[in-house]
Amino acid sequence: MKMHEATPEERKQFYSEEWNKRELPDFILHTLSLREFGFDLDGTGPSHRYNQFMTVEKLMEYLQNRAPYSVFASVALYDQPSMRKGWLKSELAFDIDAKDLPLKSCGCTSGKVCERCIDEARRIAIEFADTMRTDLGLHNIVFSYSGRGFHIRVTDDTIMTLEQTERTQVVEYVTGGVIPTDVTMALGYSQVFRERLARTFKGLDEQRLSKARGLRKSIIQKLLAEKERALEAIRRGKLNELSTLGGLGPKTFRQFLDFLVRLNSECTDGKVTIDTKRILRLPSSLHSGVSMKCMLVRDMERFKLEDALPKFVSERES
Repeated sequence: MKMHEATPEERKQFYSEEWNKRELPDFILHTLSLREFGFDLDGTGPSHRYNQFMTVEKLMEYLQNRAPYSVFASVALYDQPSMRKGWLKSELAFDIDAKDLPLKSCGCTSGKVCERCIDEARRIAIEFADTMRTDLGLHNIVFSYSGRGFHIRVTDDTIMTLEQTERTQVVEYVTGGVIPTDVTMALGYSQVFRERLARTFKGLDEQRLSKARGLRKSIIQKLLAEKERALEAIRRGKLNELSTLGGLGPKTFRQFLDFLVRLNSECTDGKVTIDTKRILRLPSSLHSGVSMKCMLVRDMERFKLEDALPKFVSERES
């Protein structure tokens, strides 16, 4: 499926004929007047910020009159969103963008997306949400398709008042973005780390491994020749066996782990998760860069890109 930029006329058609307030998720609809809205009016970025809408009808009127390039709403709730004052609480958000995945099985270059890498982003989003449910006891977790990937938005009361330091710890846990210590292993993090490490190592080839600091070509070839045994060692938590299989010394082994952990972390934009004042694309709005509808996804297992196609795309291609 080719993704093309929407024209101003197509944006106008979308917001006049297709945008529907019933596609706004309940967690946004019920807190609409407490959120800051931001707009990219011409494709140059979300520079038009500090907007507040007291009713969904006022929002609809704005969208139909301006037909913006992009629409954003804050993860934060404020007493005075038009001034970004009186912070109350913020959703915990994860941004898994297919164009920025550190490892892709498709041929997309950095900054490009296809159906295959969007599906890889979908599977990572499901994986992260499962960890938050089972390990962190979170329940109010929703997904939205963002045009080039997926957002996870968590609205449990216990999580929405967390500060940046605590949010950093959550994102490190969920992504497998820190090497376990004795304490984190005791808390169950070891299994999450092993799963993330195995997924990342499985996706590496010689070219990608060559970017790891300190890994000579002979070591890389040994690791790849023993890849299945190495994966099994990772899954069992026997990292010393992984070191032996590759013939890695202590310093090189640590550099290798640091490389894998960095790739784990790059599966999501951690700055989004820790930023309590972040704005994200509004589900129901148009991602004009790719002519796709940002939308709430109720069943991630069955999501298809066709679900997010605006009507004007079908008319354009007919």
